[in-house]
Amino acid sequence: MLALAATPVGPGPPRVLMVTYSAGYQHDVVRRPAPDELSIAERVVADLGRRSGSFEVTHVSTREDLGRLSVTSVREHRALFFFTTGELPLPAAVRDAMFQWVREGAGFVGVHSATDTWYTVPAYHEMVGAVFDGHPWHQRVRLVVEDRTHPATRHLGERFELLDEIYQFRAWSRADVHVLLRLDPGSVDVRRGKRADGDYALAWTKSWGRGRVIYTALGHEPAVWADKRFQSHLLGAIQWALGGG
Repeated sequence: MLALAATPVGPGPPRVLMVTYSAGYQHDVVRRPAPDELSIAERVVADLGRRSGSFEVTHVSTREDLGRLSVTSVREHRALFFFTTGELPLPAAVRDAMFQWVREGAGFVGVHSATDTWYTVPAYHEMVGAVFDGHPWHQRVRLVVEDRTHPATRHLGERFELLDEIYQFRAWSRADVHVLLRLDPGSVDVRRGKRADGDYALAWTKSWGRGRVIYTALGHEPAVWADKRFQSHLLGAIQWALGGG
């Protein structure tokens, strides 16, 4: 686990700032068994970076960790990774520095409840591309891979099945994002959702200024984090946000 203290950016792998602080509901996958023991999600992402040699991770899991962030330390990370909920207690200057850093070319990776975060901050919604609007399904579903060439999805084939909690969104439009994955509405009781068109995207990319933004709604269940397909999905997402692919 890396310290939050600012250090000069060296020639090593780029650094990813992984924020898992939950101001609202705390998911099991980001709950630490002990203060000095990583959560499931933190451990998986750190292992992906270490095994691939693609990146190193700074973990921000507590309110105290958030309080130690500064404009300088944020800009020492090539990408931000959010698995968060609620109104994160960050000073406006640090929060705005995150947004500006992405606009200038840094990456942003949002996972699952990242869309259930900062409801009072319109710039955040604009960056991520959607706002959480409930989870009508929590079951085994079939997903359609719309982009079979993207680093986050090219290993998944045309379709695959997964048991997870499935989100729907408001303030979302295909015109604003590039969809990677969508729910196959034939695999659920689609009447439980709110969209008349049955179009439930579950992963997408978008540009924000010069930055690369990628979001995946998957990742509620601990078993999903143990799934090699999901791990490859995450690794491809992070590498793409860092400028690869």
